[in-house]
Amino acid sequence: MTCRVVDHVRENIPMLEEETPVEEAVRQMCERQATSAIVIRGGDVVGIFTEGDLMKRVVNAGRDPAEIRVGEVCTRKLVSIEGDSACHTAILKMRSNGCRRLLVYRGPRFLGPVKIHDFALSMASATRQRNSFSNVVVWATMALVLGVIVML
Repeated sequence: MTCRVVDHVRENIPMLEEETPVEEAVRQMCERQATSAIVIRGGDVVGIFTEGDLMKRVVNAGRDPAEIRVGEVCTRKLVSIEGDSACHTAILKMRSNGCRRLLVYRGPRFLGPVKIHDFALSMASATRQRNSFSNVVVWATMALVLGVIVML
């Protein structure tokens, strides 16, 4: 089965207007156990606010999260991909753009973000399943060989 980007889209991510205070963004991210929030203007995606943005552009800069708006500190260099793309393609795109998240679209419709972490977990799971199957084959072969030896 081919790994597709759309299968890894995160749907529990807050969607916040760019005028939302950072303090509110952090509260919503914590409630949803999310490490990022999508920043929108009039329904269109204009940025992504991440934990890294919070640390670098708010906390480290000594800015007040109640006074600053997510639109002022979010990442605006967005990289996107079509949902039907292969996971391998997404990983290569992340690598070439130096990012850990992609925004996933189906045509003009925004589906949500994906993280490189999601692909890593998926690949580890697939490897574990292949290894389990290999182990079963090896043990079955050994049991068959031992059975033949005992019968002789």
